[in-house]
Amino acid sequence: MIDACQDWAERSRMRINHEKTEVMMFYETPPQRATRFPSTFHITTRFLLSQPLQTLPLKEPLTFKYLGLTLDPYLTMEAAMKHICRKINAAHQTVATVTHSLKYDSSATYRGIRSSPYVLFRIWQPCVLGFATENLRYLVTNAQIDADERHLIHSLQRTLHCDTSQ
Repeated sequence: MIDACQDWAERSRMRINHEKTEVMMFYETPPQRATRFPSTFHITTRFLLSQPLQTLPLKEPLTFKYLGLTLDPYLTMEAAMKHICRKINAAHQTVATVTHSLKYDSSATYRGIRSSPYVLFRIWQPCVLGFATENLRYLVTNAQIDADERHLIHSLQRTLHCDTSQ
């Protein structure tokens, strides 16, 4: 595959940047890794004919981001789960700031209406729940889904309980 990409790049008069290019093998078993180890992935520059051929190694990271999704060799999606939980907490902080403002920065007449559980839920729903369900498809185990559910429940409880107490 690397050779095909390199051939295409050369036909298109481009050079693959070996410092930015990363390669990851998915579901590679230890025997498979042992057969290719210690040799790593590499490219051979043939772009400028006036220069000698150079074989340059490519990086083989433990994880990498592809279109915003962190991947690992066994596609466990643990890094994606941690990212989702961090984003849920960050979204909750935004909601908590808004609900605090609704509760304390309004007149006494509107304070009870604006900080009612229904209004707080309607603020929480698109910010926190929307993000979590949008990224649910990346979770692959029941434990990951359970952890996501626990973070959502905890966030909702904090929003409704802490910010509505008088």
